[in-house]
Amino acid sequence: MKIRNKKIKKLVEKYRQISLLGKIDAVLGWDLEVSLPQKAVEGRAAQIAYLTKIISEKWLDKEFRKLVTDTVDTGLNQEEKAILRNLRHAGKFYFKVPKEIIVEFAETITRATMVWRKARKEDKFKDFLPHLKKLVNLNQTIAKHLGYKENLYDALLDLYEPGLTTAFCKQIFANLQPELTTLIKKIQKSKKYQKKSDLVKGELNYPVDSQEQLCLFVIKRMGYDLEAGRMDDITPSHPFTNELGRFDVRFTNRYDSKDFRESLMIAMHEAGHALYEQGISEDYTDTPLQGGVSLGIHESQSRFWENQIGRSWQFMKFMTPIFHAFYPEVLSNLDTDTLFYLFNTVRPSLIRTEADEVTYNLHIALRFEIEEALVNSKLNPEDLPEIWRDKMKKYLGVVPKTDREGVLQDVHWTNGPMGYFPTYTMGNLYAAQFTAKMHKELNIEEFVEKGELGTILTWLRTNFHQYGSLYWPDELIRRVTGQKLNPKFLLTYLAKKYSQIYSVKL
Repeated sequence: MKIRNKKIKKLVEKYRQISLLGKIDAVLGWDLEVSLPQKAVEGRAAQIAYLTKIISEKWLDKEFRKLVTDTVDTGLNQEEKAILRNLRHAGKFYFKVPKEIIVEFAETITRATMVWRKARKEDKFKDFLPHLKKLVNLNQTIAKHLGYKENLYDALLDLYEPGLTTAFCKQIFANLQPELTTLIKKIQKSKKYQKKSDLVKGELNYPVDSQEQLCLFVIKRMGYDLEAGRMDDITPSHPFTNELGRFDVRFTNRYDSKDFRESLMIAMHEAGHALYEQGISEDYTDTPLQGGVSLGIHESQSRFWENQIGRSWQFMKFMTPIFHAFYPEVLSNLDTDTLFYLFNTVRPSLIRTEADEVTYNLHIALRFEIEEALVNSKLNPEDLPEIWRDKMKKYLGVVPKTDREGVLQDVHWTNGPMGYFPTYTMGNLYAAQFTAKMHKELNIEEFVEKGELGTILTWLRTNFHQYGSLYWPDELIRRVTGQKLNPKFLLTYLAKKYSQIYSVKL
């Protein structure tokens, strides 16, 4: 990286301290999620709050803040301009939100995470409710300090996906929902439609040890560097990926002994996130250019590996003998077509992380509507369980019997500001669009069928990963695909794939 401008050079030097502190915070967060004892919560909350205070003070350093706000971009090269742009975008949170609010938010999140985990396990939404109320209030306060033009929720969306607005999300879902609903109804009328399979969620058993080894085999094949990361069991909690350092990108997995598909798809999804971080140019280490540019782009990498690769017929062809070897007593008689159908079964379900490609974005639409209503005080937190059930019935035709499989299933509201969920759909849109471009440049099917996934990774690193946060999301997708984000690519992909699987006419 070539930094010639003295002010930008000074900014990067000062930012390295913030970056290192952020990675220490990530280590504490990882331990909180993976292995923290219940009685250690208060101590960890104090630790994270204190560290957050120090990070905030680094951002508010007079010289640093002045450099961020007053440096002009005239005469700067591309990387220098991107550094300044990224610092100004990230700095809004620290420059506009009072330090005491930021610290209180960090402390609240820590406590809420552990309460949510216990409440989910025991199916007691009322235990989590006070913490949720406080988180909603803090989100509202943060959003008001950040500022917005049309909708309070916009301020939070922008933290995760620069420039994303409520209006744009509504437009996207308005485009997707009718097409997806129509496709679902036609699939359900198909002779090939099955409400359940005897191969999963029944009496059959898939040992967790075997699942773990299978996942390790696949993520190594994808190119995930286990010397610069690890995969840990977090059953039954929500899996996640965390970057703790340039050569320390970890993720967690969750196992169900009755369904071998879930852990494999989670592993490919989370490894997709991790591969993105592992592939960023080393020149950007501990600079404002390190890290994925947005959560939408991040989710495009994870959803691509999980869906476009992991659920493809070609991948099933490659994996068929491997499935036979890992689960000979259960799967040895299954051919590729049967396995392909099993991994692409469309069935409205309760749990987002287990949802198929066709119904998945309806889960996100539900969460988007709830979050937007909460932030704008159009919905009371105590009404969430019933609202959740109503929307599940409306969008998916299924109703959760418990809060564990309903409003308590996601950890996201305890992890940071609201506004994360829409980035999953953004990721699906990005993934479909760049996959269409990849098909023009690579014979993807041939490589995947042979298990030569390294070629796929090379394309991603050439076009996406290496750049880190150099390009803004809209600029990046234009560079890669030659056009702005367009929902038609996702709808075309889903319609073509699933009309063939279920033999339906669209």
